[in-house]
Amino acid sequence: MRFRVLPGFRDFYPEQLAVRRGIEAAWHRASRAAGFQEIDGPVLESLDLLTAKSGGEIVSQLYAFDDKGGRAVSLRPEMTPTLARMVAARAGGLPKPIKWYCVPEFYRYEKPQRGRLRAFHQWNADVIGSSEPAADAEAIAVALDALRMLGLGGDDLRVRISDRRVLSRVLEELEVPGDVEAEAIALVDRLERDPAARGRLEERLGSARCGALLEHCASYPLERGPELQAVLEAGGEFGIGGLLEPDFRIVRGLAYYTGPVWEIFDRRGELRAVAGGGRYDELIGSLGGPELPALGFGMGDVVLAELLQERGLLPDAPARVEAYVIPIGAELAGAARAVVARLRAAGVSAEAPYGAVRLGKALRQASAAGARRAILIGPDEWAERSVRVRDLASGEERVVELERLD
Repeated sequence: MRFRVLPGFRDFYPEQLAVRRGIEAAWHRASRAAGFQEIDGPVLESLDLLTAKSGGEIVSQLYAFDDKGGRAVSLRPEMTPTLARMVAARAGGLPKPIKWYCVPEFYRYEKPQRGRLRAFHQWNADVIGSSEPAADAEAIAVALDALRMLGLGGDDLRVRISDRRVLSRVLEELEVPGDVEAEAIALVDRLERDPAARGRLEERLGSARCGALLEHCASYPLERGPELQAVLEAGGEFGIGGLLEPDFRIVRGLAYYTGPVWEIFDRRGELRAVAGGGRYDELIGSLGGPELPALGFGMGDVVLAELLQERGLLPDAPARVEAYVIPIGAELAGAARAVVARLRAAGVSAEAPYGAVRLGKALRQASAAGARRAILIGPDEWAERSVRVRDLASGEERVVELERLD
């Protein structure tokens, strides 16, 4: 019987893992460059914590079950509830603002489709304890820094940015009832992805009000959104102003957002959002923590890897070893292993074939491993405690005393 990977999950062979690690390396570099500290939390969380944040309807999208102790739990679908719980536990002793990031794996029971799987790795970066617009702008700048490190720039990306408070003002001006507001916001968020969303919005608001709402979203004057203007100005100071595009159709469907919201897209518009985030000033308090302003974003590896592949920018797999040690004759296999041990102790990655291998085959193995040099252990050189070092790119060889080998 042949077993297959579960739908929506992935095996990571060396070449696939090299891509993921290359992406994660950029995430770590960008985070640390901006003063973010790395955190992590348990892969299993209380179901009550997740439903307190997102409502009971989220259970259908979770890997939720009762554990052996009868507790209702779930594999984590995101990091924000865990983050809020961790901040609440130590809020009094943490200097503000708190700048944390993480690169965990998440699990959501959704239909697998392009750009969306059931298990995925995601970079989260959050700032807790600052209500300054500069914090929102810096979060966007950090996300763009990581993408720049991966080779993506202004010709590849755009940031569509809005503010939930602006949309709320529009809905208030249109006299949309308060009990309909949350649904209207969610439908605006789905307009570009769901052909049925506009019809549903017209049903809830009426044709005239729906048309007015969409017109406002397309052309609402920035002068009436001073909160967003402040973020745009700070973005200019961070050097990302040219990538920021005010667009009031961006609202992000999650109900806990309270201010600026944004998403990063590829300029060709062929993929889902590469990243998205926003301000959630009331969430930590609603989950039992102190009242602290907060904001953050997430960037998943699935869509990003697709974009990098389309642009020919996938990270290369690193060389497996730097040096390949080849004994010339089976009697020198032990000497080759001793040289390997010496190199590894000096911090050089190295290996030797396990058995006797012909020189031509061994050199092909060295090239396949990505080695820069082959170290040949011949009887004459070894008798004088020396080795021959061959540069695999140029073919040049030189004799090196074993004591000077590094």
